[in-house]
Parts: sequence; structure tokens; C-alpha cells
Amino acid sequence: MRTSPPPASGPIIVIGHINHDRIWRLNAPLRSGARISWSDRRVRLGGGGYYTARRLMDLGHSVCLVSTLKDDRYGVWARDVLARQAYDLTHVGTVEGETECADILLEPNGERTILSDEKRASRGFSLSAPVKGRAFYVNGARLCDAILQSLEQASLVVSQFPLGTPTPRPADIIVGSKADFPGESLEQIWQKTTKISGPRLRQLALTDGPRAITLFDGIERRDVHAVHPVSSRDTIGAGDSFSAALLHALVGGESLSEAAEWAGEATADWLRQRDACTGTDWADEPSSLSAAVTA
Repeated sequence: MRTSPPPASGPIIVIGHINHDRIWRLNAPLRSGARISWSDRRVRLGGGGYYTARRLMDLGHSVCLVSTLKDDRYGVWARDVLARQAYDLTHVGTVEGETECADILLEPNGERTILSDEKRASRGFSLSAPVKGRAFYVNGARLCDAILQSLEQASLVVSQFPLGTPTPRPADIIVGSKADFPGESLEQIWQKTTKISGPRLRQLALTDGPRAITLFDGIERRDVHAVHPVSSRDTIGAGDSFSAALLHALVGGESLSEAAEWAGEATADWLRQRDACTGTDWADEPSSLSAAVTA
């Protein structure tokens, strides 16, 4: 399995949100009617755009991020942090308004529940003109015409399964989580996927936490099992890390099954390394913002 990027032929374009995640570390699992205390509450950068781009950069790729930030002090803080970490922010726009946090309830076993209001769920992306890249990753529901034109021209498009009422988009591979489709069969999920991506769709990849990754092409199913599954105290960003590692392997010429197997192992290693880290992540909010953001 190739673990280093092939010679560069343009950036990978990542279309996804940069979130401000307000993380509540709970002292007990969520359960109906319970009173649960929390031990820590902090804000850190997150979202599909942020995590996927960061992981692809860690893997040695040139990445161009398409996203939007607000013009308040939290948006300015995020832009400053990303600029210092060498993110390409050419297509990260700025809009007026106040940054709204996503509240994430993090249980002791690492499982997370995301609370997001309707405004955040309906956010879109904008580009003034189509862009070119060696591959595209899309994690968002609302896409503008310039983005759709960019995807039409791309040789490889991997999209996260968009929830709600998304803009249909051309995609070769759709990645989703089984948790988003309770009680639905693989065939039912495939039908939903084809309505989003159209005839270009080749494969569906469904993750299930540390359990097997299911690959489906509309006819044949294949389950890819993790060789070294991991239990983490913080699974936030794991799905985005998996998508980045999957795209890395695909760009390197691997088949989807080989890429999924490597991405699963790479994500487990990423979670182990993060759990072992005792320092403050550079995406945590500075103390000057902490009180105001968490108030």
C-alpha cells in the first residue's frame, strides 16, 4: 500500500465547513430522563472542511479549501489559526454575522452527539468561477453552480453523504455513516445515494465506528474489517480523517477496497496518537475568547 502522495499535479480541493465546536465532556453516557454532569467545556475548530483538509495536509498533499467564515472575532481567530498552519484560504470567503457554535456532547466512551440549529445545517458554499484540482472532496448540502461545474470536470470526486435536502452533485464515491440510516437496508441507502450523485456513482462506502466498513456498488457488497480496531475517548473528526485517508489512497492508485482498509487503519492510528497527546491542540480557542464563546 502506497503511504506517501504521488507526484503533485494540482491541489486536492476540499469543499466543507469550518466549524466552531463547543465540546461538552460528559461524566456519564446519555440516557433518557437522566441528570448528567460534565467535567469540561471548550471550543475548538472542527467541521468536515477543517478536519479533512488538515489530515490531507498531514499526509503530504497540497490542499485548497472552499468554505466560509463569519466576520466576527471568532471568524477572525479561525482564519488567523488556519493561515499560521499554511492552509490555502484563497477560496475561504467572509460573510457578515455572528459565529454559531455546534454543541457536541462527548460521552466517556468517545461517542458524540452533535446539536446543530437549522441555520447552520442549511449553510451553503460559493465560488465566483469553477476551480480545478487533481481530486475533489465534498462535505456539505448546498452547492453553487460554479462548484457543480468544477465537479463535472473533475477526474475523481468523493462526497460525504449529505443529509437533509441537498443539492444533487456528480460523485464517483459517496461516503456515509450507518448511524445516519437506522433501520434501512443497503439497497434503500443505495437508492438514496443514486438520487444525489446520478449515473456517475461507482461505489458507496458506509462506516460503522470501529466495526466493518461496507462497500456496495449496487450489486455486490464487500465488508472490510479493521485489523486493529481502537477505542478512543474522543471520536470527533474520525469520520473526516477516514475520508481524507481514503482519498489519499485512491489518488495513489489503490482500489476502493484497498483504500478503505488502509484508511481504517490510518484513522485508528490517528485516534491513538491524539489520545496519547497531552498538549493543547492548536485548534483550541485562546483564553481571551474562551469565556465569551462558552458563556
